[in-house]
Amino acid sequence: MHLWFIRHLSGTVLLAAVFLALAPVEGHAQAARIAKVEFDEASLQDLVDFLREGATGKARNILVDPKVNRDIRVTLTLHDVTRGVAFAYAAELGGFDYREEQYAIRIIPRGAKVALKAFLRRGRPMILRRASEIVIPKVDFDETELRQAIDDIAAASRQVDPRKKGLNILLGPGVDPSTRVTLQLQNVPVANVLKYVAEFARLDSRTDGNAIVLLKRRKVAK
Repeated sequence: MHLWFIRHLSGTVLLAAVFLALAPVEGHAQAARIAKVEFDEASLQDLVDFLREGATGKARNILVDPKVNRDIRVTLTLHDVTRGVAFAYAAELGGFDYREEQYAIRIIPRGAKVALKAFLRRGRPMILRRASEIVIPKVDFDETELRQAIDDIAAASRQVDPRKKGLNILLGPGVDPSTRVTLQLQNVPVANVLKYVAEFARLDSRTDGNAIVLLKRRKVAK
């Protein structure tokens, strides 16, 4: 087991992982899973360095389109994911996209409507099942900030999960992490806890194959 603790002045990237050789971002060969990925106000350069770390092949060559906003900051925590999955979520939260070319990965501006990358949906039925099976004994939020609330729910899910894996929960693009949440519950599955949190914070949710993401509600055209 190799541990990486990578710190940058512009942000913090924490990795605890088994050693892996990185294949293309979306490739099946990138099967090694990282025990924990944590970005704390990570910059675009931090994310590029993360993707390139230990990489071979095209992932060593990363091109950034001049139109991409370089002033982004990304904060997220994920457990038991591949490097490609972590980077895909970081791209979504950072407001950029990327595509794989023959010899490089190109980071590009994110369009108004971008389809979720297919590999992020793999395993979705299992996450839905686990979210309904993992029951949290007690939830007590009193004007708790939303980011702290989801961090607490994710941590609790790992504690009560017999496999100690729990669930990854993320705040999507544009969601205010300082939104206050007040909620008291007992013996409720994670899926329902998140449903109530989303309702309280006026958010939608999306379940993928590696995480549950709370998103800004779509405006319904009148």
